[in-house]
Amino acid sequence: MDENTCPHICPITKATTKEQKFQAAGSARTASNPFASPYTPGLVQPPEKKHIPSDAPPQYLPQVTDTTSGDMLGMSPVGPWAAGHIDWTPQAGMTGVRPVVDKYSITRYSTGEWRKNNQFTLTPTATNKAKALDISIQNFKKNAFKTEDEKQAFAHQKLQERTKDLAHWKKKAEKTIKAMADEINTLDEDRSKLKGACRILMLPEAISRECLELRTHRYEPDMVRDDAEQELIKEVAIVGEIRNLFQVTLAKVERQMEQNKSAKSSLEYDWCDKMVTLNVDTQNVAMGSDASLIMFHPGVARWPENATSLEYWKHYCNESIQNCEEVRQKSVELRGLLRSVIQDGSQDMKLQADRTNAALAEKVEATEQMCAKLEETLKDNLQTIVNIENLIDNLKDALRQIDARNKLVMTRLFNRNYNRPSVENCRDEAQYALMDESKYIKETAVALNDKLRDAEIVRMELMKYRGELEKDIACKRKSLNLDEDRLARVRAHMPTPEEFANA
Repeated sequence: MDENTCPHICPITKATTKEQKFQAAGSARTASNPFASPYTPGLVQPPEKKHIPSDAPPQYLPQVTDTTSGDMLGMSPVGPWAAGHIDWTPQAGMTGVRPVVDKYSITRYSTGEWRKNNQFTLTPTATNKAKALDISIQNFKKNAFKTEDEKQAFAHQKLQERTKDLAHWKKKAEKTIKAMADEINTLDEDRSKLKGACRILMLPEAISRECLELRTHRYEPDMVRDDAEQELIKEVAIVGEIRNLFQVTLAKVERQMEQNKSAKSSLEYDWCDKMVTLNVDTQNVAMGSDASLIMFHPGVARWPENATSLEYWKHYCNESIQNCEEVRQKSVELRGLLRSVIQDGSQDMKLQADRTNAALAEKVEATEQMCAKLEETLKDNLQTIVNIENLIDNLKDALRQIDARNKLVMTRLFNRNYNRPSVENCRDEAQYALMDESKYIKETAVALNDKLRDAEIVRMELMKYRGELEKDIACKRKSLNLDEDRLARVRAHMPTPEEFANA
């Protein structure tokens, strides 16, 4: 037998070394209980009061002192009784293990087993299962609702964060759309200014061409390609170049306006989508389990086919706003170019107009000086003509006097040649003197006639020169009338840079 087992309580599972001897059939039994003692009168004692702890369970339920491994029944030898070791093991229900019984009772179960049976009866398996199930369900429900509350709070928090993100991006989109709308309005105003500048540009071109046309009315001597003519031609060319630049810039503005409207429309669609999504998520945030609008929607717990990732959504939001902002920046740069084109073009045209006016003023001054000199020359020429005419008159008077003297000497010679008789008609000194006087008179008359003829020629030349001077003066006055009067009145309407800026 194992030393660690109790021979009175633990069952014997191994064979003993001693050979067991069995009683023969029909022989009388002997008392095998070693604890039994012979009966003695007065052996029976009054009942002892049992000490029961205050925290002990009721007597019909298992006690702390109960054991199911075995009881040693110390029975007195009063009356017939069933001897032997009573083993209350889990194998007690097996045949051949229970002890024999006497004729008075059948001792099948121990008190501990009876109490345990009472406990089992009072707490059946179904009830325990029900209670366990109730506890499990309560715990599961508590944990489930706790977890669901946490998940719902987490989802609610994420929805709130999502609404904040949507509100943030929507606000940025609104700000960008407003900036683009302002940019479109500003660009439209600048486009109107550019169109007005193109319309105003027709005026300086018309003025320059009219000035060129007016200068074609000058007389022949003044039909020269002077500096004023060159500046007017350059002015027409500059106006044409400025018009081409304005038209190219206007085409760029039209294309930029289309890009601005396209970017604004695209961002407005994005803003509209964000507004709808924000309304949906705001409604979801405000919705609770007791809301009247909630209902079952089978099959919604899945990803939609057109669903995008959060990274792509952020990239798309940022890219759409960035694209719109880039288009707006290009529009701002184009507006700067537009204003610079208008300002620089008007300044260049103003400078060229000043150059033209300076050339015209210089030409007018030179023409006035020339005209004054011509008038002075004409005055001198007229005085010379007067002097020549007086000289001619004096020559004619002298010729008349010479004719009288010639008639006198001729009469004297006639009288002396034809009225003196014979010898008296001699070549005396008087005759020589008269002949010499007649000769001198003839020579003087011829010389005076030559001088008169020369004076007449000079007078004719002076008269011709006078006509040329008068014609040249008329030409200069015509040029002065064109350059100083008519061109000045026309060019007074030349637009200024301020008019171009405020077109």
